[in-house]
Parts: sequence; structure tokens; C-alpha cells
Amino acid sequence: MKSSSKARMVSVIIPTRNEEDAIEKLLKSLKAQTYKNFEILVIDGGSTDNTEGVAKKYGARFIRETGKYKSPANARNLGVKGAKGDIIAVFDCDSEVNDKFIEEGVKQFSSDKVMGITSSYILAEDTWVEKTLASKLKTHALKPGTPVFTRRGFVNSLGGWDATLGYGEDRSLLRKIMEYDEKSKHQSIKHAKGAVIKTHLPHTLIELFGQQRWYGRTILHYLKKYGDIKEYLTLLKAFYVVVLFAVIMAVFQAGYWLPMMVVSAPFILMSLYRTINALAHGKIWGLGIFFLDIIMGIFFAYGLSEYFFRSERGRE
Repeated sequence: MKSSSKARMVSVIIPTRNEEDAIEKLLKSLKAQTYKNFEILVIDGGSTDNTEGVAKKYGARFIRETGKYKSPANARNLGVKGAKGDIIAVFDCDSEVNDKFIEEGVKQFSSDKVMGITSSYILAEDTWVEKTLASKLKTHALKPGTPVFTRRGFVNSLGGWDATLGYGEDRSLLRKIMEYDEKSKHQSIKHAKGAVIKTHLPHTLIELFGQQRWYGRTILHYLKKYGDIKEYLTLLKAFYVVVLFAVIMAVFQAGYWLPMMVVSAPFILMSLYRTINALAHGKIWGLGIFFLDIIMGIFFAYGLSEYFFRSERGRE
């Protein structure tokens, strides 16, 4: 699509913190877009690397994050405030997009009732850690969640993202959208199949540590604020081994490790069963899944201990 004076302005918002390596791939893919009428805003939470230099190299507006809670949610809200476009598109740094991404997204705003657009996803598999995590996720259907594109006025009317959250900050906006749809009695979100995001999972154990530590120290705040029974069960199902090791480590320090090991045995057996079943079907990554389950649990427990003893929230 050739841009023209009538083409709608899109503001791309990217929260960052020490992302000089990851952000360049995203910015390159944005610069290759067929749709040209867009701006890029990089909202930075205190990088000590060359994130600013890389962002400016690709013509992005570099804005230093301010506010009581420095978090991806807060950065997104600041980006919305500084945006010039009537449509905003929010990305994480660990992503790349196809060349028609923005064009396909903007196409879907053909009706005034459409408030947001979700995209299609594919998972990168560049390292063994990433391949193993991707193998786990592929056992579940990847359904579009929070829209990538939204009308700026619509986001403002909902109050934006919950800046107090670390884990689940994207879900805070999705909850508001679902409540809006329920009240208005219509579906405000459409899907752009031709807009494809390539999502990068943690590449290394160090990156996985940062992710799981962040989940551990912020997840309870999210659950206390928004969680319901269904969500607790979903999280337990998805992260049962992670939760297991967090509980074991906490109780071990309190001196009750033996009864907790007995209670936790079924969870360990479930993980072993998954591993053996995968190997029986010739899927070697089964061993990697079990190994990463254990590692993720330890990392998660570390972050959980920070929640109780340091009350840290926000970024990893």
C-alpha cells in the first residue's frame, strides 16, 4: 500500500530497557513496511547500553520513561500520550514483523465499531532454550490475546494499561476491552491474519532467569488484584512445576520440607510422565522440557522470594 495524505497515521510504541540487540531486528522489520505513514516511539526505562543509539539510527523518537511505576505498562501509557497517530501499535522488543504488517492491520479499521486488531503469531526457534520453550507452547493453541493495534482514543477512554503490574500488564487492558464488549453487546476486536509477528522467546538460561524471576516477583500482585478461580486454575495448569518448586523452596526454609515433598510428588510424576511420553514418541525435546521445568521453577522461586522480602514490581 502506498502511503498518501489520506493514509491514517499509525504510532508504533516500543517499551525498552537494555534492548540494543533485540530492538534492531524489530526496527529493521518496521523500516521494511509497505505502509509508510507511521512513527516509532521508543519509551526507555533507564537503559545503560546503546538502546538509544540504535533507536535513533532507525529514526525513532526516544523518550525517557517517567512516573511512579516504571514498567512496560507505564511505558506504553506514556507512548500513547506522546503519539501523533489515531491508531497505535504496541510491540515488545523481542519481535519481528512481516513487511505488510501495518498495512494489513490498518485495513481492518473499516468500521467505526472496530476498536482493536489482533495479529497472527509464529515462534522463533534459534537456540536450544528457545526451541524447547517453543515445543512446550506448540502443545497448546496459540490464540490471539491483547490487540496489537488499537484506536488511541479508545485506549485513553479505558484508562490504558495498569502501570502497577509486572506480570499480566497486557491482560489488564484486555480485561477492560472484554468488559467494554460485554456492555456494548458487540465484538470490538478483529483479527488480521496477514499481519504476522515472529516472537522470540528467551534465547539463553540467563534470559530465562530474567523472565521467570520477573514472573515470580510480580505474579502474586496480579492475582491479588485481578485473579479469579478460573485464572488461578489456568495458571496452575500451565506452570504447575514452576509453582511446585517455588512452594518447595519457601517451605524448605521454614523446615517443613518433608511433608511438602510428599504433597508435591504428584506434580513431579506428572512432569516425568510428560517427559517419558514425549521420548516414547521420538521427541527428544522431552528431556529439555523436564530440565527447563526444573530450572524455571528455581528461577521463579527466586523472584517469588523477592516479592515477599523486597516487594519489587515492574520490570525484570
